[in-house]
Amino acid sequence: MKFLIAVVVLAALASAEYQVKTREDLTKFRDECVAKLGTPQAELEKYKKWNFPDDETAHSYLHCILKKFELYDDEKGFNVEDIHKQMVGGSHADHSDDTHAKIENCAKEANAAEANVRAYRGALCFMREHLHLVQKSVHAHEHDHSQH
Repeated sequence: MKFLIAVVVLAALASAEYQVKTREDLTKFRDECVAKLGTPQAELEKYKKWNFPDDETAHSYLHCILKKFELYDDEKGFNVEDIHKQMVGGSHADHSDDTHAKIENCAKEANAAEANVRAYRGALCFMREHLHLVQKSVHAHEHDHSQH
């Protein structure tokens, strides 16, 4: 019986592990957020080029995307470890490195009363610090479904 309980606990822990998202996921989440928010096509074209103006539409869009990626929660804020995993490809994240420290700093600096503004500020900081990793993270795992 103890063995069965241990197996169930380990399975639950393994299933709780963050799953790195793919470009396919990004496309799906983008479509869902655009439909939910009614994002204008002209704005979406800017976002596809990593151009996010400081306005309500971009705030809401990035908030939606980050929540879909399971990287942001309105109550808990940013999940720094999972953001790092997403950026570097899962289990390869060294949570004691400079990248992790910068992600953590961005999460701390993203303060605002509204959740969508916090999400926007954090996302812009992550992109400012590590745009190449943010972009690479959704392209590098396009065909890597072994983590799903």
